[in-house]
Amino acid sequence: MLTPQEALVTLNLIPGLGSMRIQALLEFFGSAELVLHARENMLAMVPRIGPKLASGIADWRNCTNARAELDCAEQHGVRIITLIDKEYPDFLRRMSDPPIVLYVRGNWLKSDSDKSVAIVGTRQATPYGVTTARKFGRELASAGCTIISGLARGIDTAAHMGALDAGGRTIAVLGFGMAEMYPPENAGLMEHICAGHGAVVSEFPMYMRPSKTTFPQRNRIVAAWSRATLVVEAPQRSGSLHTASLAAADYGNSVFAVPGMAHSVASSGCHALIRDGATLCTSAAELISDMGWSAEHQQMELFEEAISKDEARPPVREPLPDEEANQVIQAILSGHDTLDTLCTALGQGAHSVTPLLMRLQIERRIIPIPGGRFALP
Repeated sequence: MLTPQEALVTLNLIPGLGSMRIQALLEFFGSAELVLHARENMLAMVPRIGPKLASGIADWRNCTNARAELDCAEQHGVRIITLIDKEYPDFLRRMSDPPIVLYVRGNWLKSDSDKSVAIVGTRQATPYGVTTARKFGRELASAGCTIISGLARGIDTAAHMGALDAGGRTIAVLGFGMAEMYPPENAGLMEHICAGHGAVVSEFPMYMRPSKTTFPQRNRIVAAWSRATLVVEAPQRSGSLHTASLAAADYGNSVFAVPGMAHSVASSGCHALIRDGATLCTSAAELISDMGWSAEHQQMELFEEAISKDEARPPVREPLPDEEANQVIQAILSGHDTLDTLCTALGQGAHSVTPLLMRLQIERRIIPIPGGRFALP
């Protein structure tokens, strides 16, 4: 006999269902347990189910294994929170299609939704986009905002890292299951977020791989979790514009866009958003002011003091922490600027090189650039 939570996990494992259809089933039958015990002809009567899906649901014993899923989550240090659990976030529960199951590492706070800003943009970010996203993430986190993003390459990565630069909080919402990290070079970043700086969250089963459908599903959670959405750099066809649209249309959130060069293809989506009514934004202070939020003055003063000191004297690089880090930098300077080529050049596996890359990014000694490459700032 499955518990109510295990029954929801089971429904979430059935291919082709998704949160909207599971919601319809729960409304029709009253509970996940009753759904799993329903006859196929009854299941087919539920709107948007139909005979094919009804057959798959009725066959759940042969196509799902909730116990194996729970064991896998435990092995990866992942907590599972379902729609019926007290810990489930209220602001997600109010969605029209809330995620039925949340897989969680790290911790979120109730206050994470009070001054939350989604920073989103293209994976193929330019150096301008990466620098800008990281600066916004750092300054907004310094002002007490929680940064929400998707842990993808490019703008997402820079936004999360900016929040960590400030010692602030950040929530990463994944478009895939937590058993395998994508992109692999962000495994260290995920660990850093989970180590007291926020949470990494997914609604997808542990071994679900990313696809063209999982990322749009992820976007609605990013939009719902944030009170403001900032698009830093995005072309005309970008999932970030989908997130911005959801934020404005479905949740009534404020949408901000950072302008780029007039003819920049990478920023053309941002320019379209501004033409369509998004607020042009060039600094964290503008966003905070437009949202009517007060900055956490102590953090901002400390940050501003650090900036003024940096401007008053030439920047001084601290000595590299160890020889391994120096070898990574020398390899990048020699043209070995991707994870694969670095592993080859250093004669080490990705499990050893990735933490070094993460540490050097946090220390701002290297920066990620488009194509999964690294460079010195």
